[in-house]
Amino acid sequence: MGVPDLATHYAIGLLLVSRIERSWVRVVLLALAALAPDVDALFGVHRWFTHSLVVAAPAFSLVALAAIYSRRSLLRYVAVVALLYTLHIALDLFTAPTPVLWPLVNQSLQIQLAVTGVISSNEVTVEHTVNVIGEPVNFNTREAVEGPILTVESIPIPAATIIVLLLENTGKHRGRQCGA
Repeated sequence: MGVPDLATHYAIGLLLVSRIERSWVRVVLLALAALAPDVDALFGVHRWFTHSLVVAAPAFSLVALAAIYSRRSLLRYVAVVALLYTLHIALDLFTAPTPVLWPLVNQSLQIQLAVTGVISSNEVTVEHTVNVIGEPVNFNTREAVEGPILTVESIPIPAATIIVLLLENTGKHRGRQCGA
């Protein structure tokens, strides 16, 4: 299994939230929403109903309606959390079967993509394959649920995210010093 692991999910969340939020406390906390679908592991099941967009969509709709009627300013945060949650599920589709359409479809789906190329002295060819694999949903609990926190393949993603955020933050800090 390759990316995305927990570090990748969180790094992507940090990067996206940092684009729209100025407070680093809020950035760090909101980025945790990118890990939320994996809360199922605490219950001995991974890729449970928490990985279903069919379940998540009505839940986020209700929370959005509540935000509209109570504190409209919270709607922005609901949208960010919904985006990160959905992105987590979408990324998981590329690593292992995920019950993204459960309970409408009793299949866990996985998308396998490949792009290969050949360069020779007289031509360049590029071929792609897309396979969608389905297997029956399995919500059986396990004694232990294991999964990658950080993998060799994914190290560049969190590392690049940290570097970008540090460079941006350093640039902002220098700009304030120069402008003062």
